[in-house]
Amino acid sequence: MKIGFVGCGAIGSCYASYLSREHEVCVLDTYAPVIESIKKNGILVDECVPGTGTGETVVFHPAMATTDPKEIGVVDLLIVFVHYQYLEAAVRNALPMIDKHTMVLCLQNGLGNYDEIAKVVPEEQIIIGNTAFGSTPVGPGHVKHTGTGVTNLGSLKAPMAKVEEMAEGLRAAGLEVQVHENVMNAIWHKLLANVAINGMSALLETKNGFVDGNQYAHEAARMLVEEAIVVANACGCTLDHDAELEHAYEVSRMTDETISSMVQDVTHHRETEIRIITGAVCRLGREHGIPTPCNDLMLQLVLAKQSIYLGR
Repeated sequence: MKIGFVGCGAIGSCYASYLSREHEVCVLDTYAPVIESIKKNGILVDECVPGTGTGETVVFHPAMATTDPKEIGVVDLLIVFVHYQYLEAAVRNALPMIDKHTMVLCLQNGLGNYDEIAKVVPEEQIIIGNTAFGSTPVGPGHVKHTGTGVTNLGSLKAPMAKVEEMAEGLRAAGLEVQVHENVMNAIWHKLLANVAINGMSALLETKNGFVDGNQYAHEAARMLVEEAIVVANACGCTLDHDAELEHAYEVSRMTDETISSMVQDVTHHRETEIRIITGAVCRLGREHGIPTPCNDLMLQLVLAKQSIYLGR
């Protein structure tokens, strides 16, 4: 299978590396230093997953790395790892890689990515989901693999046969993949952990493990997640309160050394994705008449923090 990647940051690089063992993988990124490094050295992955990682640096060589989508041409599967605020523009830029048979897969955190892709690509070609992969950047084209687990896939309008076909392609490269009829359950399942961890870690500039390990952060996470579970179930999910709360804490423990993408954004003075994580809970809560005061406060605090360095 010919697989294209749009965005070769921490997660994109890690994911592309594993798929390159089995497929023709081509990576597209607008940041030239990343592409130059991959062309010269390959993608460097430090295997640091707790319990299984050896600390060894493994090198993977994609079939192509470029800043020009025309060089890659049409792919069977396009996997997008670009922040929400740049997503529509990134997919438009990648149109030379897409034709009527290309499936576009978004595994990014949050709620709202689908709508951005659907501005460019027919919904029948969009697969959504998430992944338990965790990765932290070391340098351009060099990442630390800090977490692994299931990749969840599903669709809102794409044929399930196409979802299954793409899932088999990922499994062939050794990934654990589950296909869901109601993929929103799986998306909210991960979103709840993001609600617990990302905003707080961005405010406090800590690693993921702090949320479970610190008594005050632990309690704050409980308040955030409990609100979000009520909203999720009002949106049609069937999530168990106790199981979801424990899962959020488990993610914090299992990725204790991971620096969340939101912390990385704050560190590098970039706009965060708080609007499609915590902000999504607030927005959907309002739509369903459910108060979300803790999430409302977290949203405003993170927006205030990023406004300091963004100047707005």
